Formats: sequence, structure tokens, C-alpha cells
Amino acid sequence: MPVVTAGLPDHRGVDLSTCAGDAVRYRKFQERHFTRFILTGRLTGQGGDEVRDLIADVKRVADRRCVLDLGGLEFIDSAGIGMLLVVNGEAVAAGKAVAMLVGEGQVLRVVTLTRIGMIIPQFESVDAYVAACVPEEVLAEHPCAPGEDPLALAARALTASAA
Repeated sequence: MPVVTAGLPDHRGVDLSTCAGDAVRYRKFQERHFTRFILTGRLTGQGGDEVRDLIADVKRVADRRCVLDLGGLEFIDSAGIGMLLVVNGEAVAAGKAVAMLVGEGQVLRVVTLTRIGMIIPQFESVDAYVAACVPEEVLAEHPCAPGEDPLALAARALTASAA
């Protein structure tokens, strides 16, 4: 016989009344070359309203690059993975590129197990994301003068070393 807690049937005896208060939330931060959405709480099938708001925000931001930071999530289930795929699909349709920063623990295990990183690029840190996906940031640290062509500088360096 299943256990009934707070009016919700649960076949494992888990108190579901505490889960409702931990629904997914997000905060939006404007970084230099992208917009970062930091998700917290539990990303489950019950987070539909917040995910709809997230999709609207992703579509609305001026940046073409958006990063979903999952480091603040306590838990994600298969419905949450599905929601991330929907966010990605809607973003791509709006001309945006989405990537994920994945923390550790249960969230990392589920992301790894489902191989969602094959669809939404996955990074361990903001620095790793910037190095891989933000060429203007990488070029900003290049020894070229402002407005100087990096290839011209490389050609001059090769010519000088050959002489």
C-alpha cells in the first residue's frame, strides 16, 4: 500500500510536502559577453511556470549567448532534463546559443547519465566557457594592438623568427 503524505501518493515513503517549497528559481546576471541564468532549488516537472519565465527571458535578452548555471540546483529529474532541452530548443529558434555550467553531486550525475551535454554544451566553470565560446574575450587578451589583425601579427612574428 503506497504511503500518502500531504495528500500526495508516494510509493517510496518520501514526504512530498517539503518538495513544493524547493521549486526551481533563477536569477539573471549580465556578464561581459553573455547572460548567465543561475538556477537554484529543484528542477522537476513541477517547475513549469518558472521554466516558461526562463524561456521568455532567454528569448528577450540582447545577448546571443546564454549560460544556464546549474551549480545551485539541489536536484534534477528526467522532467527537469526535458525542460532544459525545451529551453535550448526555444533559444536556438530565437537565434541564441545556450550552454550549461554543471556543478556536482546528483545534478552532475543525472546530466552525465542522460548525456544532455551532447545537445547543450557543458562546461565546468565560467572560465572554461569563456575560453571555448567567447572568442572576443580570448582575443582581448592577445598581444595585438587595438584594431590590429591577429593574423598579421602572427605573420610578422614568424617572419622575424625565420630571419
